[in-house]
Amino acid sequence: MEKIDPRLRILCSFTYSILVALEKNIEIFKYYLILPVVLVFFISDFKKFFKSFISVNIFIFLCWLFLPFSIGGKVLFNFLKFKVTYQGIRYAFLITIKANLIFITNFVLIFSTHPIRVIHALHHLYLPKKLVNIFFLSTRYIPVIENEKNRLQKAMRVRCFVPKNDIHTYRTIGNLLGLIILKSYERSERIYKAMILRSFSGIFWTYYHFKWSKKDTIICLSVIIYFVWIIYLKIK
Repeated sequence: MEKIDPRLRILCSFTYSILVALEKNIEIFKYYLILPVVLVFFISDFKKFFKSFISVNIFIFLCWLFLPFSIGGKVLFNFLKFKVTYQGIRYAFLITIKANLIFITNFVLIFSTHPIRVIHALHHLYLPKKLVNIFFLSTRYIPVIENEKNRLQKAMRVRCFVPKNDIHTYRTIGNLLGLIILKSYERSERIYKAMILRSFSGIFWTYYHFKWSKKDTIICLSVIIYFVWIIYLKIK
């Protein structure tokens, strides 16, 4: 998968996600399954995949707890004092299918790639420079903030801090969040001054550029045919 041009993967993932998100016909979803099923064979880290997959479906499970009871329509049966409707179950089912299809596609095509390569591809796709810079700085310095948070938490454990349901715990956690925000602000000021000293003009120059290959052309044509076929089935 890494040998495929990241620009192609981003465009493919974006187009597929839009088509799936706008789809309302349940019968057509069997054709949307083709791409995720093919991409499953390119997953290299199944442990990370299943962990993320479970996290996504935990949220979807919460939808199943509320949507069948909260959307009006044809009543299928009663559960305690609540009415389970066909429209509610159908809506929850659509969310489940859409979320999982989009997750699998994005995980293989984008999330499995190094974030810097994704940002580099966004730069070549002519996204606004300020937006690309925000993505780059966030990718670079979020781990730094996380390390600072871990350091503060270790200091709390050394001082035998045990979280409880009391005022002291809430005050300590508030102080922790405040320190993280303060440290982040101080770090951002130092980074900003360092960038000014290096005459930063708002552009992160790239020395390595992607090369479009014949394999990318074949994959691109195949994906276009696949999307056109699905659109034809939608309007048929």
